[in-house]
This record gives sequence, structure tokens and C-alpha cells, in this order.
Amino acid sequence: MTIHPRKVRGGLRIGWAGVSEPKNSIAQRLLDLARSAASPEDFAEGLDYARRGQTVNAEVKGAIVSGVVQGRADRPYNTSLRFAAIPQAAWRGAAESMAGQAIYAARLLAGEIPDQLDSLFVASGASLAPRMEDVQFTCSCGHSAGWCKHACTLAAIVADRIEQRPFLIFELRGHAGDELLGVIRERSGQSSVTAVATPVYEAHVPAAPTARGRPLAECIEHYWEAGPELETLPTPIAPPAVTHPLLRRLGPSPFKEWRFPLLGLLATCYDVIGQAHLDRDDEPGPPANGEGADGDAGD
Repeated sequence: MTIHPRKVRGGLRIGWAGVSEPKNSIAQRLLDLARSAASPEDFAEGLDYARRGQTVNAEVKGAIVSGVVQGRADRPYNTSLRFAAIPQAAWRGAAESMAGQAIYAARLLAGEIPDQLDSLFVASGASLAPRMEDVQFTCSCGHSAGWCKHACTLAAIVADRIEQRPFLIFELRGHAGDELLGVIRERSGQSSVTAVATPVYEAHVPAAPTARGRPLAECIEHYWEAGPELETLPTPIAPPAVTHPLLRRLGPSPFKEWRFPLLGLLATCYDVIGQAHLDRDDEPGPPANGEGADGDAGD
């Protein structure tokens, strides 16, 4: 780590400086790209620069991000990242896939980017998250062995901006977010939507209709209202395919200092409660007319 970089007043700092990684999946993959393109020392120092606020300024112009990063030298370094554009055919194919699935259309129209969105671009022949060959860097520091620390700093700043404004990734890949929304609205408004092959898993409830519903644009006002068909769906109570799925998703207990086996207790509680409900389903109902088991009236 650099011990004494020249301090920058009012420098740009990443918003997730207090945690290890950004939450946005695209921002995370950009950070992973910088990690793999630089040496461990340069990446660590570049991330430290981003946390300290060593970036004097950063400007986005289309697919190019230009920044000025101050290190230990007297003068700051001019650094830039150039992103390759997604081919038009892949862009159009992914956009049509999004319009054909209400969950993507609803999230995008709300200004959000679903974590699984990149799989639609991959299915169309491209990747929304930039790969190594999709980003070129230049820096006045003259570093030639992989990405320099200043490029890693700028990548962290870009990741932070994507975290704040997810649609920025569309601009960096050569297409405006409004263009994407226009395609989605256009396709969603058609009378029928052509299904596009996609690796994204679509959950299906047994006995539920398999045909696609009305376009999102036609039913957006009643999107969250349940119809009468809801009562016809079978909802059997059965053990899950894996044991304790919720505890598996939550992971280890955050209370490292506790000696009490919290997760073990919760697992036992889930087992006992779940089995009690399964047993209750098998129990006979109460006798009719208040009669006891022997046919006599109850007390």
C-alpha cells in the first residue's frame, strides 16, 4: 500500500468505501476485471486510492471515461478507460428478449438492472458486463505490465457510478438507456410476443397455465392484483428438495463470539415445526355434531 500519496482536497471517493465490494453485479464484475488485469499490488493500491479520494475528477463521454488520479508524484496522472460497443444485432436481440418477459420489463422501466440481465445479452451473442477485450486503458504513468494502479482507481470510480446509476453501463457499451426502454415499450405493446431462447430459469407452478399472458403495457395498472385463477393452484405442504434452504442461503452465523449453536437451534426448530404441520394434515377432523369417539354426546 502507498503510505503517503499526495492528498487531494475534494477528491472523488467510492460510495462503498466502508465495505469490501459493490452490490450491483455489473459494477462488481467491472471491479473483478480490474483485479484480474492488474497485479495484486497495483489493484490493492488502486482501490486504496479510490477509498482515499485520490481521483481529482472523472468524466464520462460516450464510451470513454477520462480521469485525473493523484499519486505520490508532483503531478497527477491522466488516465482513461475506453469501452467497446455491443454489436447492434446482439443489442436488439437482448432488448426483444427483455420485452418478452414481464419481470425484466418492469425492473428496467423502474430504472433497475436485474442481476440476470447479462445472460440475455450472452444468449444474443454479446456480454453486457465488460470483458478483458472490451476495455482498453491508457495512462500517462507509462505502466505497461497490465493495468496500472491509476486505471484500477478509475475502474473503481466507474463501478461506483454504475452502483448509483445502473443505466450508465448501457451508455458505456455504446447504447442509450432510453433506446433500450423504447424497444421494450414497442415490443411490449404488440399483440403477441415471440418467445426467445434464454438460459435464465423461469419458475413454473404445476397445473398453472403455460401460455404467456397479456403484454405488460396492457395490464400494468392491475399487475399486482391476483385473479380468480389463484384459488385453483395446488399448494401441497411437502418437505423442500433440500434441507433448511433458508439457513443455507443465509450462510454462517454472524455472531462469531457466541458459543451457543444458533444455527443448530434454528434448524431443529424448523424441523420440529415443519413436521408438526405435516402431522396435523394427517390427523382426522373433529367428530360431527359434537359426538365423541363412541358415538355419545360430548360433555
